[in-house]
Amino acid sequence: MNSWRQQLVPCLGLVIAALVGCQRQPAPAPAGDTLTVALSTNAIRVGDLIRLRLTAVHGTNVHLNPPELGQGKDILVRARRDAAERLPDGRVREVLDYAITSLVTGHHILATSPGVVWTRPDGTTTQTPLPFAAFKVQSTLTSTNADLSQVRDLHDLARWPDRFPRWLLALLIAAVVVGLGAWLLRLYLAHARKVAAQAPRIPPHTAALAALQALLARGLIEQHQTEPFYVELSAIARRYLEARFTLHAPEQTTEEFLRAAASSGHISPDHQRLVADFLEQSDLVKFARFQPGQDDMRAAFSAAEKLVRETIPLLDTQESAADAEQPTND
Repeated sequence: MNSWRQQLVPCLGLVIAALVGCQRQPAPAPAGDTLTVALSTNAIRVGDLIRLRLTAVHGTNVHLNPPELGQGKDILVRARRDAAERLPDGRVREVLDYAITSLVTGHHILATSPGVVWTRPDGTTTQTPLPFAAFKVQSTLTSTNADLSQVRDLHDLARWPDRFPRWLLALLIAAVVVGLGAWLLRLYLAHARKVAAQAPRIPPHTAALAALQALLARGLIEQHQTEPFYVELSAIARRYLEARFTLHAPEQTTEEFLRAAASSGHISPDHQRLVADFLEQSDLVKFARFQPGQDDMRAAFSAAEKLVRETIPLLDTQESAADAEQPTND
C-alpha cells in the first residue's frame, strides 16, 4: 500500500505541471487612456472657489472633448485653463484646470452626461465616466440655536436706588451728547447731498473714457502687469454699464452681471458679446492665473473703449458734433 501511494504522488505532480504549462498566460494590458480628477478642497462656503484639475493621458491620435461641469446654481464654472504636453513615451498629457463654485448648500457630486468623450481619427467616439469627485457647501450663516441648559434662572427684582447714581447720570449725559452729534452729522450730510445734487453731472461715457485714458497712461500694458490692468479695466466697464443703463449690480459675479445686462433690454447682443469677452478674460486672469500677451491686453482695452463709444446716448453724440462744427474766435 505505501509503495502504491509513493508512485501515485509523482504521477499527480506531473499531471498538474502539464496542465499549468499548457494554460495560456494572459498578455500584459497595453497602456491605455487614463483620466484623473483632483479637488483643492472638499468643503467650502457658498460662493467660495474650488480648484478642480482634470488630467488626461492619451495617445496622440485621440482628442479629448472638455466636459461641461456646470449644473445650474449647484455647480458654476467661473473659469477654465487648458494645457498639454508630450510625454517621453509618445503619449500626450492634457491638464484642464477649472475654477468652480456653488450657490446651493449641501453635498454636490461632479458628473457629466454622457461622460467624458474621446474622439478617434476615424470619427468614432468613446465615453469614459468622470472619476468620482464631490464636495460639500456650507452656509455662511452661523447657528443661532441657544443652549437652554446654559440659561440661568431669573433673580429677584432689584431695588431702585434711593439716591441717583453718578454713573447713570454720566450715561445719560453721554447719550445726549451722542444724539446731538448724530443730529448735527445728519444735517451736514443732507447739506452735502444737496450741494452734490446741484453740481453738474458728469455723463457716464465721459467719466469712463477719462478712466480708460488714465489706465492707458499708467503703462501697465508695456510693463505686462496683467492682473492690475484687467482688474481696473473690468471695474471701469462695470461702473460704466451700471451708470449708463442703471443696472445696480456691483457685487454680482460676471455670469450674474452679464445675465442682468442681457435681461435689461438696453444692450444689443453685439455689445453683450463684447462685454462677455473681456470680462471673462478678466476672470481668467484673476482666478485662473491666465497670462495673456500684450496684444490681447490692447485688444481688451480697445473692446472696452469701443463699448463706451458705441453706447453714448444719441443726444450727447449730436451735441458733441455740434460743438465741433462751431467756429472758434481767435
